[in-house]
Amino acid sequence: MAKRRGWHPPGIGSKARRNMPRSAFLVPSQRKYPYKTKRGGRWVASERGLMAAYKRAKQQHNEPVAAAALRKLNPIRKGKGKETLPLH
Repeated sequence: MAKRRGWHPPGIGSKARRNMPRSAFLVPSQRKYPYKTKRGGRWVASERGLMAAYKRAKQQHNEPVAAAALRKLNPIRKGKGKETLPLH
């Protein structure tokens, strides 16, 4: 099977999403904006997941969530030698 590209979180209300830890979401109380993926038995932050959460939050004018996504995203991008995104 070919490796999937992009960000593919479990669907809303799915069993897989309910089984994700609350720490995998930017809004854990409502299980919204997932950004972590399971790698090697551990839940780790995903650059693609954070970017997707940031874009979705901006679309919905949810500035606190967008800012939280950027705070978590920029250290990951900086570690990979990529340009960081400005916090507004």
